[in-house]
Amino acid sequence: MKLVHGEIYGRGSLNWLRLLAMSLGWGGDFNAVLDMSEVCGASGDIRVAMNEFNECILQTGLLSIPMQGERFTWHNCSLDGRSLWKRLDRLLANDVWMDRWPNMYYSCLTPRTSDHSPVVLKGDCRNLQVSLFRFDNYLALSPGFLESVHSIWRHPIVGTRMYSVTRKLKALKPVFRQQRRCKGDLAMNVKLAADFLEVAQNILQLDRHNSLLLLLEHCCRIVYLKASKLEQVMLRQRAKMQWLKGGDQCSRVFFRRVATRRANKRVFQISDDNGNEQTDPTIINNIFVEFFQGLLGGDRTDRAMDLQYLRPWARHILTDDEARTIIRPVTSDEVKTAFFDIEEDKAPGPDGFSSGFFKAAWPVVGEEVSKAIRDFFKTGRLLKQLNATLLTLIPKVRNPQSVAEFRPISCCNVIYKVITKILVSRIREILDHLISPSQNAFVPGRLISDNVLLAQELFSGYNQCRLPPRCALKVDLRKAYDTVEWDFLFATLRMFGFPAVFIGWIKECVTSAHYSIVVNGGVHGFFAGARGLRQGRPMSPYLFVLVMEVLHMILQQFIEQDGEFRYHWRCQKLNLFQLSFADDLLLFWGHLPVRYLGLPLISARLSVTDCQSLLQKIDSRIKGWEGIQLSFAGRVQLIKSVLTSFEVYWATAFILPKGIINEMIKRFRTFLWKGTSSSGYPKVAWETVCRPIEEGGLGIKDILALNRALMSKHLWAVIKQDRTSIWVDWIIQMTGIGILDKLSIVIKEGQWNWPLITDIACVEITHVLPPISEGPDIISWKAKDGSFNTSRAYEIFHPPGPKVFWSSLLLGPFKIPKNCFILWLAIMGRLSTLDKPWLNHNGGTCILCPDGVPETHDHIFFSCSYSRRCLASIRQQIPLPWPHRDWQHGVQWAASRWRGKHVVNAAFRSLLASLVYHIWQERNSRRFQQRSRPPSIVGMLVVEEIRQRIISVPLRHSICSLGLFRLWKIPWPVEGQGHIYRTVLTERRGSNETRGRNGVLGRPVTDLRAGFRPVLNFCSQRSLRDFRFAIDAESPFKIRVAKS
Repeated sequence: MKLVHGEIYGRGSLNWLRLLAMSLGWGGDFNAVLDMSEVCGASGDIRVAMNEFNECILQTGLLSIPMQGERFTWHNCSLDGRSLWKRLDRLLANDVWMDRWPNMYYSCLTPRTSDHSPVVLKGDCRNLQVSLFRFDNYLALSPGFLESVHSIWRHPIVGTRMYSVTRKLKALKPVFRQQRRCKGDLAMNVKLAADFLEVAQNILQLDRHNSLLLLLEHCCRIVYLKASKLEQVMLRQRAKMQWLKGGDQCSRVFFRRVATRRANKRVFQISDDNGNEQTDPTIINNIFVEFFQGLLGGDRTDRAMDLQYLRPWARHILTDDEARTIIRPVTSDEVKTAFFDIEEDKAPGPDGFSSGFFKAAWPVVGEEVSKAIRDFFKTGRLLKQLNATLLTLIPKVRNPQSVAEFRPISCCNVIYKVITKILVSRIREILDHLISPSQNAFVPGRLISDNVLLAQELFSGYNQCRLPPRCALKVDLRKAYDTVEWDFLFATLRMFGFPAVFIGWIKECVTSAHYSIVVNGGVHGFFAGARGLRQGRPMSPYLFVLVMEVLHMILQQFIEQDGEFRYHWRCQKLNLFQLSFADDLLLFWGHLPVRYLGLPLISARLSVTDCQSLLQKIDSRIKGWEGIQLSFAGRVQLIKSVLTSFEVYWATAFILPKGIINEMIKRFRTFLWKGTSSSGYPKVAWETVCRPIEEGGLGIKDILALNRALMSKHLWAVIKQDRTSIWVDWIIQMTGIGILDKLSIVIKEGQWNWPLITDIACVEITHVLPPISEGPDIISWKAKDGSFNTSRAYEIFHPPGPKVFWSSLLLGPFKIPKNCFILWLAIMGRLSTLDKPWLNHNGGTCILCPDGVPETHDHIFFSCSYSRRCLASIRQQIPLPWPHRDWQHGVQWAASRWRGKHVVNAAFRSLLASLVYHIWQERNSRRFQQRSRPPSIVGMLVVEEIRQRIISVPLRHSICSLGLFRLWKIPWPVEGQGHIYRTVLTERRGSNETRGRNGVLGRPVTDLRAGFRPVLNFCSQRSLRDFRFAIDAESPFKIRVAKS
């Protein structure tokens, strides 16, 4: 680790460049902060130093070593009002350091006479191993996975089905531990497989037609792809991170995420109840256990509570039919659906098995597990082991000092989650009838934006004295979930009319909970729960909503019985006195603006200043991704998914100011075209980027049009007079906005009736009206199903344009996003060639060929002698057709020749994108790095890249797939025992000829027709419609036929 001290920004950023050469780690006084939260007090303009520091850290990819103790490390020692505190001292390390010493941290001591606080690096240098069993989802990809599960599951266990399932799961743990040891270090496996593949490909260059070397290279490639797949599945599971389907494989992203999660979850020191800092691991563990045991556990006694007196103020009491509906028998399909709705990467419970295990092993374990869960709904008894819970601690702040600054998240066993998901599905069926309109959390059909919109309307004019007196109270319920009394919960369910059987299911799930605390990877304590609802579990939010409804009823009772209560002057018509979303309660006091559900509540129109928190969130997320060297395509996916999600939440509740929209577009555009680099320019107009792919864009949504489309959803709710929305009710009551008359006013006795029409032309129009059909008189959107859709509204504000003929070149199952992006730029003519005068290029010759021809798109693709030799190198391996035309005509030819869904055409489209990408990469390597490769190497890389892509994509076994594999010289994948392969043939209705719909062959046969035609004739003579036949791949004329 290198030590740093003094002013390192400015002076042409020379000192930052020196730091970039230090890849292991830094530590010391940087005289710069990472963000404004590390400054307390009035400070000058520090944005330049802050931006340079952030950029330097992101380019090196270093991570912050966990910090404990005082947050600020420097004080200007001022006694007047200009006192200033900053965090200038810190320690940073790379991935290797964090993996080798994961439990290292540093703390700040008291400064004494200095203006800086001393920084001390602490921790045990040993890599502490987590002893908890965790099923790794990559084990399910092993060929013998189901056999290993079946070898344990087939043994009968004496006892209940739940007991049998838990015993068999416990017996599987040593089996999977052994398999994990056999797999070894997955990262090392990937490195070894890559080395072997590189050696095999180098040897293959010596004799390209040697069948044994081709088979060796193919086997090494398969091993490398499988090893990479296992590593990616493992990292995705441990990183708890989602990645878009079709995204670039980015193991570095997941590695950093895993390292960051480990560092943030470490607790090295904590303050006890007396304020003393404790660093001993045993004492720290005891502090956490005692705190949560006092919060969630303790002695519990059943107290009879009766809330029946509140029934007159209840919105709805369950009827007998509704009660019978929610206690109907549970089916196997319900159980299976609940299992498969749980994501594989979700944290498992104490037993260590994720939902990925149950999904992969469902053919073996599904029947018994389903019966065990159904037994619970028959007996109402839950095994104690299944309801054990691990409390994982998530810091609420950056450097937590006390236990109260951690949020406990419950990790339950998957079987328990399935039981609660089934219960939740029953509650959701009747929740809308029970909960008052002022609550919108977790109620089907209600939106969080309704609360924000209504609160915004009620706060309008709060800064004006001429309006009637009013006040609002925002209540933050402390430890809301953790302090719910169970007896009160059960009394609430009885008051709403839930049947005793259903209450018994809920009671068994809630009261049989036992907790253990996870601290620094170890499990500590084991105590029974006595109160509270477990955060992070499927059922807890719905039970909490029912509890909050009782509060609403109590307030309503008080209002009706208290003659002095006065409604808010804009709420009296709806008798509205509170808004609630989960544990956020607004009782209609304080200064504006305030934040409600993450959004600002203001008394006037939304301004740019009010939206600064939105820009800060976007900036924070961009800074977190910039340090990873993402391709252009990777940045596009992040803009579509991660960054746009912030904007969508705001755009659903507000009409965003144009200044904010421009600022967001500026950030998105800068991130797309520059990334971490200080250079770069927008190569394509943002208006074009926001077009769909079929129209020549990248499919990024236009923010202004999306904002209008999302807001129009609320307008449509007003027009439809959607009474499930409290905001719509308020708007109609206060303003009278809505559709006053419908079509039914001009219909009488089943005929058109126009009594007020006097104009002759209008009377003539009535004669050509369509006949009246029976049906409800409703407002219908201009669509086939008549329903409003945000996507359709978006097309109104962002009308579709003309489609481009070449969009198919960017699509297909084998597309590689980074290659398609460069191909897109090449087709648009926006690559940074030397013929672009706006780039201050004075022209120049092509660096790829010695012909001295000016560098243009038409020359590079494919008039240049270098690119033509690359094409020739590919044609030696793959029969690639390409016309001798200029670039634009070549694109037009490829788009018309390789169109459609045929896998061979899709492979050629992907090959074109790969070739353009590698030629452009070679051009940049020669111009900026003075490195070059011969055309034969580029051609080999292109073919190999597409060949690996074809192998990695699961294809349906068909004649087209066989032709694709033969064209690319890929050995046909062997399945099953020996060389017998089966194919399903189906007679085509309405035809005298029987044709094959799916053909599956183990290896290429000499004559495909000779293999199929005898089968077709044989089965046609015997009137067989659906049948199977088997062909011996070694001797394709030996055929066996059997009825399906």
